[in-house]
Amino acid sequence: MQEFVPRPLGLLFCLWLSHSAGATLVTPLSIQELTTRAHWIVHGAVLTKSCQRDPEGRIYTKVELQVKDVWKGTPSTNPLTIVHGGGTLGEERVVISGQVEYNLGEEVVAFLVLNSRGEAVTIGMAQGKFHVWRDEATGKVCVRNPFHGGTEIVAKPRPPDNAGTSTRLTLSTLKARVKGEEK
Repeated sequence: MQEFVPRPLGLLFCLWLSHSAGATLVTPLSIQELTTRAHWIVHGAVLTKSCQRDPEGRIYTKVELQVKDVWKGTPSTNPLTIVHGGGTLGEERVVISGQVEYNLGEEVVAFLVLNSRGEAVTIGMAQGKFHVWRDEATGKVCVRNPFHGGTEIVAKPRPPDNAGTSTRLTLSTLKARVKGEEK
């Protein structure tokens, strides 16, 4: 597989552009902000994932999500199609920093908006996707993304007093916050 490598002139342009534009900081969205902005919020599992090229020649990824539960909105299909920029098509790979990544078989909660073509897109790139996982020490179903829910620990049992569980965000707590029924 061949990754895109900018040519020297393109590299100089990119350096000039980054210098003139300055650094871009991402402000984490709260669960309330994600909820307010979302057209649809769904809990489901990734069925398929494929990369395609749009009419303008850009590579994008198409994800089919089998919806288990709808927390907000009314998606018109199940499975639901989600799209995002980047991916690998043949030997060509496009990587977009901070872009969401869905994995086959992964269970997720997705906060989605509709783009101008009516396609579902994850809010705030990786911010609008929560990975669902089971905490083996407590048996609770938890969720996490880069900014919410702490870290996933699968192999290490927790101390008996359950120290450190305050950063865990359970699926039921996330759903209650989305529905305005704070737990």
